[in-house]
Amino acid sequence: MPNRADLHVDPPPPDRSWWFGELSRPTRLGLGREFVATLPLAAPMSVIGMGFCGFVGRKALGMPDTLLACLMASNFLGFLLAGPLIGYFQSVRKILALRRILLAVSLLLVTILLTPYAQKWAPLLFLGQIFLAQIGIALTLPLRTSIWRYNYPTHIRGRIVVIISLSLTLGISGIIFLFTTIMDHWRISYAWMYGISGISGIASCLLFGRVRIRQERTTLRRQAGAARQIPLLAGLAVLKTDRRFRIYMGWQMLNGFATLMVETVLVVILADAMQSNWLEGGSAITAVPYLATGLTALFWAQAFDRYDIFTIRIYAGLTWAFSRAVLLIGVWQASIPIILLSRLISGSAMGGGQLAWRLGHMAFAPPEKDALYMGAHVSLTGLRGMVAPFAGLQLYRLLGANGHWLIGISLLAQLVAVYGFCRLRTKDPLHLEISRGAGRRPKNAGTTAAPMV
Repeated sequence: MPNRADLHVDPPPPDRSWWFGELSRPTRLGLGREFVATLPLAAPMSVIGMGFCGFVGRKALGMPDTLLACLMASNFLGFLLAGPLIGYFQSVRKILALRRILLAVSLLLVTILLTPYAQKWAPLLFLGQIFLAQIGIALTLPLRTSIWRYNYPTHIRGRIVVIISLSLTLGISGIIFLFTTIMDHWRISYAWMYGISGISGIASCLLFGRVRIRQERTTLRRQAGAARQIPLLAGLAVLKTDRRFRIYMGWQMLNGFATLMVETVLVVILADAMQSNWLEGGSAITAVPYLATGLTALFWAQAFDRYDIFTIRIYAGLTWAFSRAVLLIGVWQASIPIILLSRLISGSAMGGGQLAWRLGHMAFAPPEKDALYMGAHVSLTGLRGMVAPFAGLQLYRLLGANGHWLIGISLLAQLVAVYGFCRLRTKDPLHLEISRGAGRRPKNAGTTAAPMV
């Protein structure tokens, strides 16, 4: 029985190249246009990320623990709100909505350049600006999944999305290196970095106008004829109706929560305990992990197109746990090089995690509900991201020992999440029957079994 999520895509062509195979002309054209539009998006993504924002808030604006936790949580409050809000975009043209949101985000970043950052209220204003920008960025993520679903064949979708993500992650890494070096050597304010990023975001907005989504009109007509949902709840209703997706999201909640607790505390460790400069802090928090994500992305892409979503989550979770063990040693020895090594391993884990985060919901969602499933995933990401900074900083102060115990708890929680994904993989065989084009089928999957959802 064919997977209904794959009915609209081209049949797998002969694999005549080492990476993509032979792509149809519309697929090549769409990929080229999206790739070019993604390149300038790296600048706003780099300065909106929780790591860079947190380091700016602590080092440049002197935010106390509570306000710093609010800043890093505000990044994820945008994700939490994106899930309910995405229902309003279910029946509109996705590219038009994407461009308008990107333009609003870019203009917000330009306003940071105009903020009198020496004023006492500047940290609070910065918090509000980042919060609004993060809502916009969070809304773009489920909108872009519609491009990936309809424009790229299933059997190479993971590899295509990784190439797009590779350009973004390497761009973010390079921009963070560039921005922090400029701030260290020329003593230029962080506000200029946000202004430049806003201009770059406007360029991305214009370039996305050239991207087209295949069969979008047909999909919108089908959605218009279906029963209407309450837009505010549409992005979260899938958690109630899809039990398997709900359980999967539960284990991912534990995995992501354990990760984000340490990401928040690492800002405090580097800024306060180690007194690192802009380049060291920016490299450890953002640049090195994103560089590693880009370097390992090609490996994860081939694995994603070959194995099921649980296998990817298991391997990524084990890599995260290993990175925490190395980070524990680095913090214990107060060694920046060892911490950078741990961040290199974290970035490797992020390569698999990001790909599973962007495409994993497609193992559960029918094509017409892509944005809704991704919206639910984005909302849960926002929920854990809101709570994790406060929990991480509280445990850091409570347990002491410069974060050693907190990092150890994170490591243990990630191993428990890996166990949960293993249990799902073995106890729910329906998930093992998804077709990934030329991918390998599990030994226990019959030829007439229902597709994995």
